[in-house]
Amino acid sequence: MYRNFFSLSELPFSISPDPKYLFMSDRHREALAHLTYGLGEVGGFALLTGEVGTGKTTISRCLMEQLPDNTQAAFILNPTLSSKELLATLCDELKIRYRKTDASLKNLTDKISEKLLKNHENDINTLLIIDEAQHLQPEVLEQLRLLTNLETNTKKLLQVILIGQPELQQLLQRRDLRQLAQRITARYHLMPLTKQELSQYIQHRLTVADCARPLFDKAALAKIHQLSQGIPRLTNLLCHSALMLAYNQNDSLVNKKTVILAADRALGDDLTRQQERVNYNGALIFTTALSVAAFFALAGFWWGQTPTPINESMVINQQEQVTNTEVKVVLDKEVIIPVGVSTENTVQATSTLDEEIVTAKAVDNTEIKNKELKVIPVTKTVNERKTDEMLIISANKQRLIKDNQGIANADLNYQVTKVEGVSNDLLARFQAAIDETETNSKPKNNYQYDLSNTAEQSSNELSEPNTLAFDMNEATSIKPLSQMSRQIQNALPSMQFEQHIYASDGEGWIKVNGRDRYEGDAIGDNLIVEKILPQQVILSYRGEKFSLPALTNW
Repeated sequence: MYRNFFSLSELPFSISPDPKYLFMSDRHREALAHLTYGLGEVGGFALLTGEVGTGKTTISRCLMEQLPDNTQAAFILNPTLSSKELLATLCDELKIRYRKTDASLKNLTDKISEKLLKNHENDINTLLIIDEAQHLQPEVLEQLRLLTNLETNTKKLLQVILIGQPELQQLLQRRDLRQLAQRITARYHLMPLTKQELSQYIQHRLTVADCARPLFDKAALAKIHQLSQGIPRLTNLLCHSALMLAYNQNDSLVNKKTVILAADRALGDDLTRQQERVNYNGALIFTTALSVAAFFALAGFWWGQTPTPINESMVINQQEQVTNTEVKVVLDKEVIIPVGVSTENTVQATSTLDEEIVTAKAVDNTEIKNKELKVIPVTKTVNERKTDEMLIISANKQRLIKDNQGIANADLNYQVTKVEGVSNDLLARFQAAIDETETNSKPKNNYQYDLSNTAEQSSNELSEPNTLAFDMNEATSIKPLSQMSRQIQNALPSMQFEQHIYASDGEGWIKVNGRDRYEGDAIGDNLIVEKILPQQVILSYRGEKFSLPALTNW
């Protein structure tokens, strides 16, 4: 394979937990210290959680190697067991002899209790480590708690370490497991690697494999961190696949493009599914916002059709003329004509319109000169997609004519043709509502319109920014709390972050000031949890967003 091509003594990015490739980052050392402290002289339960592939099993094996000689440990890797099967497995691990034909819960519990007492008399600590503990049934966890009831005046005779994914934290919040949760003396949630730690991790594995030079450029390392989200197992898969591609392409250095191709091969399904989920959520939010904006825009026009006593100006559609020529009063007012102009047209703001683009005439058939027409942009939707702009064409102080019956109103015939992201059924309903409104709200001749307010109202509503999905790019643009104004810093309450549970599905939570908080929850007055990211928390105070590193005290 690529081993000889890159002058490696062995393949450096295997997903098997080889002890010689052990890389202890600061967070891994901290997790190990928490577990060691939790299993001190007092004993009881210790809890280690983390996302898949963050190195929980590696820490447990490192802990096993550091256990003192007077410790007898039992390691259970398959926790999908019943209470009876768990006790039988514990007996097997502790080398407790029992009759298979008489393996009742009582007999197994008695055998384990005898073993614990015997180990205590011989100054031997008994340790039970359960990996993938999120799969344990509540009744099995309760059975474990009952086993830890055997204790002396100073310590528990059985020490238990539960290792699992973030779902384990949620499982232990059940009301029927509150007694067990109160016995947990040490908790730690293992976070993904930072960008700097990930670079050190990759270089460490290459060094162990006798690599004398870097094999990944800076852009490739940054892309690996983005795609793997700092998870070591995904990093190994990406690096292995990237080195394979570089070998096939005869490249001595892995670049960003190679990493992207490697991600498509190594993480194809997972990566595609994640992107589809992000795209779907973004499209759903965009479509909803667009539908609401379209509804309020049309509603604004409908309300604008209501007759008003104001007779200073009028609004007509493109290329429509007012034909009533009976003259009584001449007014000097501004003509405001809302015209739907596609962004594909060449019309620019403040430019003069040609005759082919728009024709406007006053009520006496006097043609308004194009040189006196200016294009004023009203709204512009900020979006990468092609959208339409609503422009107001303004003629300065043109002469309008008012008759003794009122100004003849233009036939405002709106046609909804197509809005990207909105179904045909919804468009048909909008069109039916428009047609019904036009039929039922024909203006009377003794009233005149001023639709300029309507255009302004619609412009304001359409100009509101669309609500977009929160992503990592936005998170990088948010200031940390240390860079916020003194007024905001002094107004914030004290915050002690005790737990930081990140979940890729958005169901993570934090424990702050002794209480669990999820995204959208309030920590205090006007202080909201906006987003829980792998290594930071996004908060907002009175609309001002800022970030805090995970597990920070303020």
